[in-house]
Amino acid sequence: MTDPPARPGLDRPRREARTAELARQAEAFCEASIRDWTGRAARMLAAHPELAGYSFATALVLGDADRVRAETARDPGLATRVDARTGWTPLHAVCASQWNRLDPARADGLLAVARLLLDAGADPVGRAGGQRGRGGWTPLRCAVAGATNPPIVALLLERGAVPDDHDLYLAGFGGDDHESLRLMLRHATDVAGTAEMALAAPISLGDTEGVRLLLEAGADPRRYADDDGAPASAAYEAVQSDCSAELLDLLLSHGAEPGRPGRGGQSPCTLARVQGRDDLAELLHRYGAAGEIYPLADTDLFLAACQRADRDAVQEQLTRDPGLPGRLSEAQQAAALIRAAETGRTPALALMLDLGFPVGARGGDHGGTALHAAAYCGSAGAVRLLLDRGANLEARDAIWNSPPLDWAAVGSGERPATNPRPDWIATVAALLEAGASTEGITLSPDEPKQPSPDVAALLRQARRP
Repeated sequence: MTDPPARPGLDRPRREARTAELARQAEAFCEASIRDWTGRAARMLAAHPELAGYSFATALVLGDADRVRAETARDPGLATRVDARTGWTPLHAVCASQWNRLDPARADGLLAVARLLLDAGADPVGRAGGQRGRGGWTPLRCAVAGATNPPIVALLLERGAVPDDHDLYLAGFGGDDHESLRLMLRHATDVAGTAEMALAAPISLGDTEGVRLLLEAGADPRRYADDDGAPASAAYEAVQSDCSAELLDLLLSHGAEPGRPGRGGQSPCTLARVQGRDDLAELLHRYGAAGEIYPLADTDLFLAACQRADRDAVQEQLTRDPGLPGRLSEAQQAAALIRAAETGRTPALALMLDLGFPVGARGGDHGGTALHAAAYCGSAGAVRLLLDRGANLEARDAIWNSPPLDWAAVGSGERPATNPRPDWIATVAALLEAGASTEGITLSPDEPKQPSPDVAALLRQARRP
C-alpha cells in the first residue's frame, strides 16, 4: 500500500509557523545583541546560524558590512529609517551592539557598518528626524553604555557628536581602561560647565584615575551631582564610598568643599571618623574643615572607636557613660555592623557583637544583614565570625529576597572594591560548610548577574548529589 500523494497547501500552516518562529527568534536575537550581558545572543546564533543572514537588522548588530552596503544601495532610506517599535535608527543599533565583546573578530565589521551609515546620511548627533531615540539615547550614548566600543566612539566624535554630562558619567563604568572617557574629554567643549554627575561614577567605584581625568579636564567638584542627578557634597560622597586618601586629596585640591555635609546633615569629617577613617578626617581638616573633627557626639565617638576596634577607647567611654550603647538606634547599629562586614574589619565586627549589637540587624539600600554584606564583598573572616555568632544563614534581603549565598555569588562576579582583600572562594566555602542551601542557585548562563568562573564551579560541585 502506497502513501497518498501530497496535497498542495497541507504544509502551508507548518511553513508559516516556522517562518513566524524564525521572525520571533530574530527579534529576540537583535534585542539580546544590544541589551543582554550574559552572552545569550552568542548562544542563540550558535544554535540557529540562519539568524546571521535573516534580515537587515541582524546584519546591523553583527557588523555584516557587505550586506548592509548592498541593502542600503538598493534602498538608501534604510540608512536613516527609524524603527517604529524601538524609536532607534540603524546607527543606534550598530553603536549599541555588544558583538565587539561577544566576538572581537566582528569589531571591525561594526565599525565599517557605522561608517557606511554615517556616509549615507545617518546623524551622529542624534537630533534630526527623531533620531535621538526614546529615553534620550544618542548613538554616542549607545556606544558608551552598551558594550563600550571606543573605535565607534572615536568615529562619532570625529563626525560631530558632542558628549554631555550623562555620557561622561556612563563612560566611568565602561571597563575600557578609560579609553572612551579620554576620547570624549578631548572632544568636549566645556567640561567645567557640563560635568556634574560625571564624577559620581569614578567616586562610587573608588576609581582615582577616572576622577583625575575629569578634574584635569575641568570638572568642578563644587558642582557635583550624585547618581540620581541631585546636588551633593563630593567630599562626603567620596568618604561614604570608603575612598582612598589619594582620591579625596584630588577632589579637595580641585576645590571640593571639605565641610559641606551630606544630605542628612552629617559632615564628611564626622562620617570619616564614624567609619574609622581617621586618615580621611585628618586630610579634610588640613584642607580647612575647621571644627569638623571635634567635638563629635558621644555616639559618633563610640561608633568611631568600634570601627577602629579600639577596645580601650570603647571601655573608657562605657566607664564614663554606661548607657551609651542604649542610645544607638537599630539603624545605627546595623549600619556599623554592615560597614565592618563589607570592609573586612573582623576585629571591629567582633567588638560590636560583644557589645550586644544585633547580629541580624538589617540596613543598607537593600535591607540586608551584615552576613549579606560580608558575603557580597568576599569578607570570608567576617562571614565565619557572623555564623559563629548565630547569624541566620538563610536570611532574605528586603529587595531581592535572596540569602547570603546568592549575594556571595553575585559579588564574586561584580567584584566590589570595598574589601581590600576579598576571597569569594573562601566565603562561599564557609557558607556551604555551614549548610547554606543551593536550591535557588540556577547557574543559568542567561542570568544577568553571573558568579565568577571559580565560584560557579564550586557551586556546581556543591549541587551534585
